[in-house]
Amino acid sequence: MLTLQDGDCVRGSFRSALRELRRVYAHEDAGPLVDAYDEARRRSRMFRVLAAVLEHIYPVRGFLTHAAELLDRAIAGEGLHAGCRRALDTLSFEWECRVPEAHEQTLRSAPIIFYGNHPSLLTPFLVAAGVDREDLHFMSTSYVSRLIPSFRQYSFRLEVPLTRSWTEWKRGGLRRVLAYRLLSLLHAVPSSGDAKAINRRALGDAATSLRNGGSVMIVPSGGGKRDRYWFPGIGILARSLMEQPGSEPVYIVPVREENCSNKRIYAALLRGPLARAKRRFLYSRPVLLTFAAPTPLIDVVGGASTVDDAVVALRGHYERAFRVAR
Repeated sequence: MLTLQDGDCVRGSFRSALRELRRVYAHEDAGPLVDAYDEARRRSRMFRVLAAVLEHIYPVRGFLTHAAELLDRAIAGEGLHAGCRRALDTLSFEWECRVPEAHEQTLRSAPIIFYGNHPSLLTPFLVAAGVDREDLHFMSTSYVSRLIPSFRQYSFRLEVPLTRSWTEWKRGGLRRVLAYRLLSLLHAVPSSGDAKAINRRALGDAATSLRNGGSVMIVPSGGGKRDRYWFPGIGILARSLMEQPGSEPVYIVPVREENCSNKRIYAALLRGPLARAKRRFLYSRPVLLTFAAPTPLIDVVGGASTVDDAVVALRGHYERAFRVAR
C-alpha cells in the first residue's frame, strides 16, 4: 500500500518502484525514463537512498537526462546529423571530426561500412555528426533505442548479454560492470538462441541497406577500452556482400575515436571537486573522431574465402589506416 507522508512525497516499496521503472522502460510510449527514475525515488525511500549512493559513482540521472532531453529531442527535431551536432555542442568539452576532404562526396552518398573502435558512449553520435546522411544506420544494442527513442529508426537491433561481469570489467572496469548490471534490472535479454537469431537478422538488414545504397556503422570489438578480439559479425556482413553484391560497389571506411572514454563522460556529468579536477587536468584535449579514406570492400576482402579471413583482412586494413598495434 502507498501512503502519503511529508507533504507530497509518495513512499512505496522498493519492489513496486522498480516494477514501475521496468514497465516504463518496456513500453515505447510510456515517456522518458528519467521521469520514471525520479518517480521511483519519490515512491521508495530505499530506492532513493540507493540512488543517492549510486550517483556518486555513476551519474545515472545525468545520463538519462542527456539521453532524453538532449540527444532524443535533438535527433527527433533536426534529424540524425544536425541533431547529433547540436547535442554534442551542449557538452562541457570540445569535439572534432576529421573527414578527408577529397572524399566527402563519397562519404555522403556511396554505400559504406563504417567500422572502428568504440571507447565511449559518444561513438555513434560522433560518427553521425561527422557524416551528413540520413541513411546511416548503426548496429546497436537494443537498449540504446529504448533510452533514445528517436535513434530507433537509425538502428539495426542487436542483443548482447548484460551480466558477463569479468568480460565487462576487462572492457571498462567497475563502472562498466555497474552500468550493465543496472541495465539488466530493466532489460530482458532474450535466450541465447533468440539473441543469435536477432543478431543474424540485423546483419541481414544491414546487408540489404548497403545493397540499396545506404551506410552502416559496426563496432567489431563490441566496444570498451580493449578491442583485442573482433567478433565475426563484420566478416559475416562482408562475405554476404561479396556473395550477393548490390548495383553499386560498397566501400569501407575505418574510423577512430581518440581522447575519449566513458570515464571522461562520467566526469562531465558528475558533480564535485574530483570531477571538476578531472575535467580540468585529465580531460582537457578535444574529443577527436577521424575518418580514413574510403576503399572498395572488394579490394580488402575479395580474396577472403571465409568469415574469419574477412575479419582478419578488415582488421589489418583498420590497423594500417591508423598505425595501431594489437
